[in-house]
Amino acid sequence: MRAPSLRLLLAVPVIAAAVLGVALVWLAAVAAHTLRERDDAVRQGVLLRLGHELETDLREAGPDEAAATLDRFLAAHAEALAGVELVGPQGVIAGKGTLGPTASEQPAMLGPRWRPAGGMMGRGAGPGRGTLGTLRLQPAKALGASDRLASVMMAGASVAAVGLVAFALFGVAGLAQRQRLVTAEAERRRLEVVALAGAGLAHRLRNPLAGIKGTTQLLLEGAARPTEARARRILEASERIEVLLGRLLAFARPPEASPETLDLVALTERVAGRTPGVVRVSSRGAVPAWADGEHVESILEELLGNARAFDPEGELEVEVRREGRVAVAEVRDRGLGLAVHPERAFDPYVTTRPEGAGLGLAIVRALANANGGDATLAARAGGGCVARLELPPGKG
Repeated sequence: MRAPSLRLLLAVPVIAAAVLGVALVWLAAVAAHTLRERDDAVRQGVLLRLGHELETDLREAGPDEAAATLDRFLAAHAEALAGVELVGPQGVIAGKGTLGPTASEQPAMLGPRWRPAGGMMGRGAGPGRGTLGTLRLQPAKALGASDRLASVMMAGASVAAVGLVAFALFGVAGLAQRQRLVTAEAERRRLEVVALAGAGLAHRLRNPLAGIKGTTQLLLEGAARPTEARARRILEASERIEVLLGRLLAFARPPEASPETLDLVALTERVAGRTPGVVRVSSRGAVPAWADGEHVESILEELLGNARAFDPEGELEVEVRREGRVAVAEVRDRGLGLAVHPERAFDPYVTTRPEGAGLGLAIVRALANANGGDATLAARAGGGCVARLELPPGKG
């Protein structure tokens, strides 16, 4: 499966979870709004009924019993009311409990006995009709209140939505990790087959090559000039093949790492000093790494040699630093850049150099992996290439 298709497939459950989460929150919001509307209707209905009851009680009790009537009424309906108040044209006549800005106001038509109380003669009052006052009723917090339920519902829906998306992300991360492991295992097996095949071929070629090399060396002893020149070319080619076979065996069976804490900066400067041309190493102090010193030296020699091959006259730059939980060495050149995909450059026998065998970078990655690190390539901004070595950090 191609990477873009895999990424698209993995994005589907996350998108679906996000859509379901939004729908869940929206449904919870609609339900909460419905609950609050129902609560308002219940509250208003209860207050209207209680107002009518209080109006009747006050009309029957008369103004002299106003305070006692309000007190009894509030005690009888404490679960629904927090306070009551009777207001006339000239102000408050009587009140009990606590009232606030959310108090409900209702007109109260009282009997003729209330006409002299507080100068009460409001609009709508007249002979035989009594006096018009205002009742203020403060609802208790629990009166028809499902606000808490609505809030809990919204909070629960939000948490469920976030959990759903998080679960989808967790599942996708697991699937992606599994896919990476499967791909890595397939690549490991492929390289193992290639390495074993190459190692077998190298062993088969070593004996005939030794015979060719020995015979050529005998021919060089006392040979005439034309014969000597041809023999030397054969000997040089034999030696080059011998080196390639040695590298092939090194790739097939890389030596086991013996890690220790080393100064990556000092080791890089030592290898840079042996590299032809100008190599500038920069760092902000010592960078300890946990790796096999010989392995790291071989890796840096290969990376610097590659960089110099593609940038023969330019200045090579090497930056060594601590980056998060890894020690990093980056080799930068201004050559022609990458001619193949960065990952394919690490495959055995893939090379863009006429004299190359395509095993250098394969050995680099094998050694880096053997030390718990990795090696990668990337295009450099402005032209050229960046070879990056990552190693576990050392103590210090």
